[in-house]
Amino acid sequence: MAQGKVSVAAIQTGSGATKQVERTVLFIGQAPENNGKILSINAQSDFDELFGAADSPLKTQVKAWQRNGDDLVSGYAIAHAIDADVMALIDEAMDQDISPEIIVICTPVTGKAEVESHQAKALEILSSLARRVRFLLAAPGLTAEQNWSDLVAALQPLTDGVVADRVGVVPLLFGDELGAVTGRLCKSAVTIADSPMRVLTGAMSLMPHPVDAAGKPLTNSTTAALDALRFSCTQFYPDFDGTYFGDVNMLDAEGGDFQQIETGRIVDKAARDVRIIAIQNIKNRRLNNSTSGIEFGKRIMGKPLREMARSINIGADKFPGLIDTPKDDSINLTFMNATTLQVVLKVKPINSPNTIIVGIMLDNAE
Repeated sequence: MAQGKVSVAAIQTGSGATKQVERTVLFIGQAPENNGKILSINAQSDFDELFGAADSPLKTQVKAWQRNGDDLVSGYAIAHAIDADVMALIDEAMDQDISPEIIVICTPVTGKAEVESHQAKALEILSSLARRVRFLLAAPGLTAEQNWSDLVAALQPLTDGVVADRVGVVPLLFGDELGAVTGRLCKSAVTIADSPMRVLTGAMSLMPHPVDAAGKPLTNSTTAALDALRFSCTQFYPDFDGTYFGDVNMLDAEGGDFQQIETGRIVDKAARDVRIIAIQNIKNRRLNNSTSGIEFGKRIMGKPLREMARSINIGADKFPGLIDTPKDDSINLTFMNATTLQVVLKVKPINSPNTIIVGIMLDNAE
């Protein structure tokens, strides 16, 4: 004999929200107040109160970030004294579960080895904590005795021969463009797939236009020379008002996939999102070496790509997603053995022009 029984369980599907790492920044720089403390900052922060009323390298950059971002920017900042151990401060932030997309180092680097050490730190964080971070480093600006050509020659050794696909270097020509371009990268009105070169994002708000020891102003000839050396700089358009930015160049190898920051950002986002899904599906028997199991795996592992490809309609216009729509071969699953699954995802960026050539001809047809 038997009696009726009913049991109801809530089934976990792993379809909930995850924390957004993208657009979260960590500034580290010299300032007189709150040294060594990890402080939360956003667009409403009072930086005079947090870091002292006096000017400081950290406050200069976070104020530029605040001006060039929007009302939703948020992140963290660590002030330090002169000659502090910046790598130790980064380690402390990682130990306290600070997980930024970009770490901004406000003290200018002084040599090639220092640039390479930040690439090593990014790889260390990736291998030990699976956090995908990128570094934006300050480089020195003009001294009182230098002309623009002197500065280009002085900066050239910093990036010469360096391979560091997670590091970008921004010379402080104006003095605050490091924070300004970081704010531009954090704006919610544009996507992480958009280049900071995008003119429709608006002109940049910077300190006064710099001049060299001979009284000559900064021009595109200097910024183009620095860009060719893989530095990241402002730029101007003749007869078009405002100061804009070029590419944020990452120090990837010649021919590398990640020479501009936006391509790396979309791959990092896909990697962060699919990692959570992979963790959730460890020993999930629905994901198995059968036709239905493989199809299930393609569906769940491909979810981040489908979401990233989602476009937005603005009236009659369509604002594209972060990537192109994934195809059937964009997600591939292979069981290497009974317990190891190899997943390969292909992410296709949507290209936009940085050079537009227009030809004009007369139409004399009657």
